[in-house]
Amino acid sequence: MKKYCEECGKNVETKVIAKKEIYDVCGEPVEVDTQVVVCVDCGEEFYSEELDNATLVRAYNEYRRRHKLLLPEEIKEIREQYGLSQRSFAKLLGWGDRTICRYENGSIQDKAHNSLLLFLRKPGNMGRYLTENEVTLNERQKRKYNG
Repeated sequence: MKKYCEECGKNVETKVIAKKEIYDVCGEPVEVDTQVVVCVDCGEEFYSEELDNATLVRAYNEYRRRHKLLLPEEIKEIREQYGLSQRSFAKLLGWGDRTICRYENGSIQDKAHNSLLLFLRKPGNMGRYLTENEVTLNERQKRKYNG
């Protein structure tokens, strides 16, 4: 693929190279493998939204791995096992309307939210949580959440 290289002052061929980079995630340096588009003549790096987004996902997931945090897909699975929309799930938990949406789309959850989500993976725990927090449910919901 040809791109205009500022360094060379002309359209040049590019290639994708692999390298390691360090990203700051929540104030912590995280080293990840990246792929970068570069000029074949001078090595100048070009911006690639697709490759940069993939690198950020890898950096965030490495941070999650280090801190034993759920992945976005796992958060979504927990919510879906109860048949709830993102907004309904957040409301049930007493969180902001967009919190679950942000977590499922890649934002890193705090440890307290992560702990509650881990606890709620088991339907029996959801029933206990709802009872202890005096959440009003209809009979169908009670059966579902009590496993």
